[in-house]
Amino acid sequence: MKRIYILIVIIFSMVSIISCNENSETGLYREGVYYAVDQQTMVSAYIGIDETGNIESVLFDKQYENTTLYTLGDDYELESGHSWRNEAHYLASYLVLNQGWDDITLRVTDITDMTALNAPDYFIEINYDLSPDDLDYITIPVDGFVLAWNLAISQASNDDVGVVLGVPTSEEWLEANKPPYNYIDGTYYAADRAHGYITRVVVEHGYIVDVVFDAITAVNTRIVWDDNNTPGDTSDDVPQVELVSMTTKQALQDDLVLVSGIPWYVEAELMRDAIIDKQTWDENWAIIVAGSHEYFNFTDEITVDGVAGVTLAIEGFRSVFEEAIEQAIPSE
Repeated sequence: MKRIYILIVIIFSMVSIISCNENSETGLYREGVYYAVDQQTMVSAYIGIDETGNIESVLFDKQYENTTLYTLGDDYELESGHSWRNEAHYLASYLVLNQGWDDITLRVTDITDMTALNAPDYFIEINYDLSPDDLDYITIPVDGFVLAWNLAISQASNDDVGVVLGVPTSEEWLEANKPPYNYIDGTYYAADRAHGYITRVVVEHGYIVDVVFDAITAVNTRIVWDDNNTPGDTSDDVPQVELVSMTTKQALQDDLVLVSGIPWYVEAELMRDAIIDKQTWDENWAIIVAGSHEYFNFTDEITVDGVAGVTLAIEGFRSVFEEAIEQAIPSE
């Protein structure tokens, strides 16, 4: 099936190149088949223009694992109860019937200066209140459809006839979803000898995808006593040597419970989740210093929203994460 799909793409691309004639005298576009893919959403658009210069066919598809959503058909059902293919086909038929998007009103979110930290999941929506009633059949996000359409239809004329106006380009949407920091892919380790903390930070495609925290701790500590050759008399015994068994706090799992009643490993996972969410140790997290320890200041709203539940001392988490992620930052 994959070979057939690739062959179709090649054929459509060849037709698009071969058939770029002058604009038709009766229609708005050049005859041919035009194909494009929005690289962020991976939605593709095929637009066929007939000999009169009018849109005669539209096909949308989207890459999904080793196949496409159009190919999956009824096997990929949406919350609406329709399949993705049915809704995509409905939109495509609507665009052919109406020769474009002119009577569809869209809500467009401003994505200027956004990154993956604050970019919305979808930034183009159909305004159903201001669009024809029958469009409410379409529940899938239309971001990729609009952007792929624009890329394809712009090839069919010299003056961008049919392009949906007032929306960012595919390149701008891809840019708005870029990693927020310039991390180098890899796995990075760090240890804080003062507090016994260790960490592993994993970066893939510029994103922090995993952070594992752990800490060395002692268990089963006991003292061997010198009985001064008087086994029956403990009054003169002196400690001879201390025997300590070492393990890690992650290994103890539910056997290491904090004053809060929460196991240590659970709070370590909350710390990991907060860092992955922010893709850094957020400088806006407020900290209180108490003795030799640091704690999050839970009277600060930003801190509560970011790390709620992390009540234990955090200096070990902070120091090992900062040392590890420093290795992932390119040198100037």
